Amino acid sequence: MHDGLKYCFSINNIDRLLTDCRSHLPSSIFFFLQALYSFREMADAVVSVLLDNLLSILVTEGRQLLEFDDQFEETKEELQYMQSYLKEADQVKRRDMNEILKRVMSNLRELVYDAEDVIADCQLLFLKKHEGCAPNFTSYWFPTHLKSRHQLGKRLRNINQGVRKVKKNMKSYLQTAPRQPGKDEDGGNMGMTYPILMHEAEMVGLEDDSTKIINWILEADGPSMAIGIAGMGGIGKTTLAQKICDSGRVKDSFRYSLFVTVSQSFKLDELLKKMLGKLNVEEGSMRGKDVRDLLERLKAKLDDKYLIVLDDVWETDKNGWWESLESALPKVSGSYVIVTTRNEEVAKSMGAAGRHIHYPQTLSKEDSWSLFSKVAFARNGGKCAKPDLVEVGKEIVVRCRGLPLAIKVVGGMMFMKGDSIHEWRRISEHLKEELEISKKDEPVISCLELSYEELPTHLKPCFLCFAMFPEDFEIYVDDMVNWWIGEGFVWGKNGKTAFEIGEECLSELFNRFLILGVEKDHFERSYVRCKMHDMVRDMVIRIARDESFFVRLDCGGSPAFREQSRRLGIVGNTAVESIRNSPTKLRTLVGMGIQSIEMIASLKAKQCEVRWLRVLSLSLSDWNLDLGVVCSDWLSGIGSLHHLVYLNIQRSSALISLPDAIGNLRNLRILRLWNCPNLKRLPVSITTLEKLTAIQIELCSLECMPEGLGKLSNLERLGWFSPVNKNGSGISELKSLTKLRELRMGIKSVEEIEEGEWHVLSMLQYLQILRLDFGGISVERDGVVRKIEGELSPPLKSLRELYLIYWPGERTPAWLSPTSLPNLQFLLIWRGRIREMGPRFWDSESGVWKVEVLVLQCLYELEAEWQRMRRVTPSLRLLKVYNCPKLKSFPFDVTKYTLEEEKWRREEEDSGAAKEEGRRGGKRRRYVFSFFIFNHLLHSLHTTFFGLNAIT
Repeated sequence: MHDGLKYCFSINNIDRLLTDCRSHLPSSIFFFLQALYSFREMADAVVSVLLDNLLSILVTEGRQLLEFDDQFEETKEELQYMQSYLKEADQVKRRDMNEILKRVMSNLRELVYDAEDVIADCQLLFLKKHEGCAPNFTSYWFPTHLKSRHQLGKRLRNINQGVRKVKKNMKSYLQTAPRQPGKDEDGGNMGMTYPILMHEAEMVGLEDDSTKIINWILEADGPSMAIGIAGMGGIGKTTLAQKICDSGRVKDSFRYSLFVTVSQSFKLDELLKKMLGKLNVEEGSMRGKDVRDLLERLKAKLDDKYLIVLDDVWETDKNGWWESLESALPKVSGSYVIVTTRNEEVAKSMGAAGRHIHYPQTLSKEDSWSLFSKVAFARNGGKCAKPDLVEVGKEIVVRCRGLPLAIKVVGGMMFMKGDSIHEWRRISEHLKEELEISKKDEPVISCLELSYEELPTHLKPCFLCFAMFPEDFEIYVDDMVNWWIGEGFVWGKNGKTAFEIGEECLSELFNRFLILGVEKDHFERSYVRCKMHDMVRDMVIRIARDESFFVRLDCGGSPAFREQSRRLGIVGNTAVESIRNSPTKLRTLVGMGIQSIEMIASLKAKQCEVRWLRVLSLSLSDWNLDLGVVCSDWLSGIGSLHHLVYLNIQRSSALISLPDAIGNLRNLRILRLWNCPNLKRLPVSITTLEKLTAIQIELCSLECMPEGLGKLSNLERLGWFSPVNKNGSGISELKSLTKLRELRMGIKSVEEIEEGEWHVLSMLQYLQILRLDFGGISVERDGVVRKIEGELSPPLKSLRELYLIYWPGERTPAWLSPTSLPNLQFLLIWRGRIREMGPRFWDSESGVWKVEVLVLQCLYELEAEWQRMRRVTPSLRLLKVYNCPKLKSFPFDVTKYTLEEEKWRREEEDSGAAKEEGRRGGKRRRYVFSFFIFNHLLHSLHTTFFGLNAIT
């Protein structure tokens, strides 16, 4: 393995990498690589990332491409000539909407896609010819391979012809532009890997508005009524409504409180299911129910005083939805419906009297600056540490014209820029130009477009992926990261896995307010699900369509397909004919809420055509058994998708096992199976997938993992594991998974654990997240405790997150101590027989706990004293307790049965103490979450020639 593989491809180290590679590559390929990299700096979002990937492949596959030396030389010369035009071309394309240049750039994008496909096919051919043995370079040139070599050469010649044509067209419409210094591609280094997590209701300038509406709600005494909040997009209607719902005064006044988003393209049955879900109605009980049944169920549930917020309502006469919904809302005295809308007539048509319609105003200069400061200077608690930034910052804020969304988006952009006065001035001038060019009254659109333009190159294609989803769709963040990995938008580097890099990308988008958090995780340091503001979504869809990034099919009809589209989204009951006519060069296929058997059959027929597919994600709808059977049959042919990297199957009740053909997916890295309740087993062939890095399984009925799990030596995430001693994998197999970062393990029987076997966990020295579930044990609990309660030696120094569920002992295990887990930061203990924390938990002489967040749930017998807990966890900043009635002296009432967690935050306690002391000049302590700092580097693609060990 050459030294170049040890480095990542970035602006800072590309020269060193190419120098290392020059000794073993032909000169023409070496210069071609140089041309590719300089070309990358001028290209658009998707092309730039693809070129990074192509560059890494070419470096590692260079020895296999000797035959095409002359063609690479020609391509190199053409790209070097073109590169000076590309920056200007991208600007002219966006600002002047030049259709010819759009077409030229689209053709260029296709050339890069095609070049990457050529290399992928070359890799696949090489792998097939050396199946089961070490690669032999000379065998690649045997006469039996001449046909494939000829085809590859022909495709490369076509690429060169296309490059020449693009150059000619670009030269006709642009003058040569001097090379401009690129914006800071490492801007993400200034960010935090956990989002700022600034809750919408914590924004400034809403106090008077919220107080006004809360008084309307609390002072009225009569039949249920409606309140309207009306105003332009981005003015803060949703934020205001959320602040009202989160008010303690309001919460105490209503038994039921529901906040649901309506949006433009909603369906009444889906809206009703969402509302019933918030009333703790099980999803399974709503399967197959029609609108009438759901309305009756809602009416029956709302048997007491309620507050319902219907956010982002566009119209009320669409299929008479409001009339139907209103009929299911009981006329309970003191109940309210709050409607947010851009059109006051909508609020009036829903019963809001003119005197009960509130019109939010733009923020004052003072509040605008305060909101901007909270975001842009979050590292310093909202205070500007460099006075010279204040003047420029206020210029930027003025141009936002008091609109909260514009201020947050620009503030997030400046947060990522740090304290460079040069960058702040450049952004200020750029925003001024954007407003002049766009000639729009609303600055929100200009701010959004500038924020996108200022995204680091690696983030742009990641951001464009959100255009695939329907309006107000709640997206699981893990699904997005898996998609990015599947397409090669993110790679592991510098000791961090691709998953960690993907999480950093998400955090940066959160911090820039381009995506919004929906649900926080247990420890409130990140989000589980996210969505987009409708104005941000409109922008990202427009950009994605301009770049032929995706096509989405839904019930609205059949769009005009572009052959260049490489990503297809299918929503609901799409016309079958639309699928049949979809592009064949797809890299990503995402099905959301698939409802018809015919649709699955069409996908099966399409499967043989999409040979370059990297990402396949399919979610069925409403648990249709026949649909699941067809889906299971369709999976039997999945072995033909040789380039597949990410496979995700959701909601298939008929799926009992995966086909053996999955063993043919030699490039598969991520397998996700969610809510397939009858899935019993995985095929043994899965243990041959050497590139597999993640197995994510939830809400399935697997009995065990197949024997030979230890062969998957590159596994980083094992989302489900239940050890067995026969006909499956036992705990001892884990010792070979030395790269494991996350492990979720369920213990069903004491017989499945051998004496001393538990200490295998100590060998997993990279393990960061451990989830242990003992819920399957009903007998011999003491035997389980005896086998697995001892200290872990050596300690798990990397473990930072632990979930202990249904622990069968009356004391916590001895390994739950600062000695065995010296760097644990997040601890959740849920259910079980625990009466007391074990002696090792309290033993401060053996070490000091670094736990920052502690969550205790449904521990009905646990006795512990608050002050003692505080002493042994000096770093604790957040405590969450749910139904632990025997805890003593805790800072909230733990004796009552609650439906919500009680919380203690150190920052609130510190703030209260500071207020009592008159603050004495002290600052309110502010905790901002931080993770790993994001750097823009892409790791080399591993190749069949150098083998899997090339990955670091």
